[in-house]
Amino acid sequence: MKWDRWYAEHRHELSGQGLWLRGGEMNTQDPSRWESSECRALWVRLSTYMDVGYSFTHQILYQWSASVPEVFPDLAYLPPPKDAEVFARDGVPWLLGTQSKRGALDFDMVGFSNSIVQELINLPHFLNTSGIPLGKSERMKRPDVPLLILGGANSLFSWAALQDDPWVDGLYVGESDEGFKKILTVIRDAKREGASKSEILGRLEKIPGFLQPEGSLKTKKNFVMNLNESEALASAPVLFHADQAGSGHLQISEGCPCFCSFCAEAWERRPYRERSAATLKRDAFAMKAALGLESIDIYSFNFNMHSELYQVLWDLVPVFRHIGLKSQRFDLLAHDPEMLKFQQTLNKTSITCGLEGISPRLREYLNKNVSVDELHTSLEAIFRNKARELKVFLIATGLEEDQDFVALGDFLEHVRGLMRKAGAATRVIFSMTPLVRFPWTPLEFENAPTRDVLSSIVDQATRIVRGHGFEFRESAEMPEFWVSQVLARADRPGVTRALAQAIKKTGFVYYREITEPFRDAFEGALRDQGLSEQAVFAGFDLETSRAKPWARVDVGVFRDFLWKMHFSLQAYKSYDYCLGRSWAQARCSHCGGCPTRFHVRDIVLAKQKKPHSYDAFKARYLEALHDENRVGFEMDVGRGEQGQDWIGVPRRFAAIDLARALMKICPELIAEYRGYRGSMWDLGSDPVWIEGRDRLELAFTRRGVELLEQFTESSFLELQRELHARSLVFRGLSTTSGNARVPLGIEISGSSSMLPKAALQKFLDAQSLKYSLRRVDSDTLEHDWTAAAKKKDVLRRAVVRTLAGRTEIALEMGDKFKWDRFQTDALGGTFRSRPWEYRVRCYGIDNSIAAAKPN
Repeated sequence: MKWDRWYAEHRHELSGQGLWLRGGEMNTQDPSRWESSECRALWVRLSTYMDVGYSFTHQILYQWSASVPEVFPDLAYLPPPKDAEVFARDGVPWLLGTQSKRGALDFDMVGFSNSIVQELINLPHFLNTSGIPLGKSERMKRPDVPLLILGGANSLFSWAALQDDPWVDGLYVGESDEGFKKILTVIRDAKREGASKSEILGRLEKIPGFLQPEGSLKTKKNFVMNLNESEALASAPVLFHADQAGSGHLQISEGCPCFCSFCAEAWERRPYRERSAATLKRDAFAMKAALGLESIDIYSFNFNMHSELYQVLWDLVPVFRHIGLKSQRFDLLAHDPEMLKFQQTLNKTSITCGLEGISPRLREYLNKNVSVDELHTSLEAIFRNKARELKVFLIATGLEEDQDFVALGDFLEHVRGLMRKAGAATRVIFSMTPLVRFPWTPLEFENAPTRDVLSSIVDQATRIVRGHGFEFRESAEMPEFWVSQVLARADRPGVTRALAQAIKKTGFVYYREITEPFRDAFEGALRDQGLSEQAVFAGFDLETSRAKPWARVDVGVFRDFLWKMHFSLQAYKSYDYCLGRSWAQARCSHCGGCPTRFHVRDIVLAKQKKPHSYDAFKARYLEALHDENRVGFEMDVGRGEQGQDWIGVPRRFAAIDLARALMKICPELIAEYRGYRGSMWDLGSDPVWIEGRDRLELAFTRRGVELLEQFTESSFLELQRELHARSLVFRGLSTTSGNARVPLGIEISGSSSMLPKAALQKFLDAQSLKYSLRRVDSDTLEHDWTAAAKKKDVLRRAVVRTLAGRTEIALEMGDKFKWDRFQTDALGGTFRSRPWEYRVRCYGIDNSIAAAKPN
């Protein structure tokens, strides 16, 4: 069933006027390809569109799917709370493709990307609202119901949804793009042959990483042996997320060589692999051209671990105006404090590091591999470089004793002393998260502490941190910890039944936090299943762990090694990590995470190189920063078919569309493009509803401007063909900037309560513009301004024409005219709620409303 007509009629009731459900993002397929496709796949995130905007998983899933012949991919998201109420009122399914506006029953496969364990709570809501049975046994009886497959970062820990009568038909654990595409290929070919769902699932089980939850077969996680051969993020959808538009994620490594005992990713995503600097440069150029980027965020568990990081930064600095850097390790900073100078040059003045344990003893337990001396050395460097902000992550383990809190106080006092010595005014923020003991870590064998124990620890840490004058934030509330811990190690069908019962009883939907009422309901449902808190929080021994459901997936690490490390950490003896460093001789710990001796070699023998001096790097950065020249592009922005236009979205997206097309037809511009700098109608992150003439300003290096000046008429014709929105029309290069004199014609139709003349009068009153009215003809009135009104230079002409069936207002703007003020003062709330019912068009001088033409 299609819901496009419903969307057109009710989008004004949705968050952000329904932009998240609109579809038509850059690099998405035309919905008309639906009919000719053999296989239709719907990729679902169990969180909202805005939350997904800060991730790149959904983008890469779409990109991979779109590259498989005869597959039509679509995307779906968790409706925001307000929108969920509208969906419920009108019976709209949550499994609704943003591109096709079709429900789940029209698809051949629905793939759930589960990023965190708490999101599993939302899965039954997606199925129930979409007419899909929660249990697999019922779904398999219905050929009209698509196959349901669950994957994503949390797939290995999703057994709370996979036992009893599983909520999905198949589970895929892996990162391989080839494995992912193989799943789509098998489903497409099997559908062609008329195979049953059972037959398709049997074929899928031959793909590494895939299994049926209720079965007994085991599988090996599907991962990329050589990261340089993995498909990078490029030609992916550019989501309507204004804060992220023009910025992309560049993955520089996968996995982690460290053995932090609490970190699930460090264990199940081994081995540690890096993309080479040469590969990253190639991928970054491709991403920039495909996504219209001016900024790039380096993605890695610890970015300062990459052996060629300095070369990567050197390559990217001339190409991107901003380079984002996330988390890093204290010990690496201690041995390479100059890294902070490189970061400061890149305007990274907010440092994020994980300290985790509040004392040396607990850092041994958590296997952080950072000594007291290394910690103090890194902090000294941070304060000496006058970092604006330092965020330090702590973990409440449940094992804290008085001596650990004393150590925390001593550490904080030392931090104070380092700040005073350096004269630093750094804002220092500590946050603490209760420790969830995940499967496939050495802590899976342990009893989990109760929330009362952890609450006491967090409260005491809060008092100590704040008592020393630092900020403190609790990263997760206790209901969040409690539910996450139960779900992470859900090893019996009773947990699955209890979770379904609690969801049904409360109607709870997970939006970033777990509520106490839901936690209470879940605990009560567990008791109904004969499961106490003690039972679901209990640890187990090695042999018992081999029979746990998650043990059906081989992630590479030996269970015997986990057990051995478990005992070592209980004695507070840590393991050194296996990455080669200039100050430490690395060695293989034989954990099983490396599939070949070549992977072992690459990790153990790795050494970080610094091929260029800091002074040379800074000079290179400053040269690129100052080589920036604005170029104006005269464009017509119109309304296209099926929503593939830039009316009703932030104007930045039209500029990104233009930048993409320019870089595609002239690859030499990739290195020279510096970003979007504005338009006549830009409203920041707010959508723009003005059609017609606009001037989009893009920045280029001097070399880029020279390349543009060499464009021929055929070049601009090619540019027009490459634009995603066919309704975005190039008119020529502009040598002017700012708000030049362009008449603005406004067509308004609506109820009598929103008369155009009255709307204009509201604006004139708000701006204190005095005038007299002069009748031009029977249909037309023109405003004659007083001397004071002319001096304000807000409007130079204002004409109102009443024609058959509509009214037009023609305005010639002055230098002080602001569209956002006119939108607020003149059109008001009616325009904000249903702007698509208005017609607002900017006309050029030669094609303006006749009565508004200058004398």
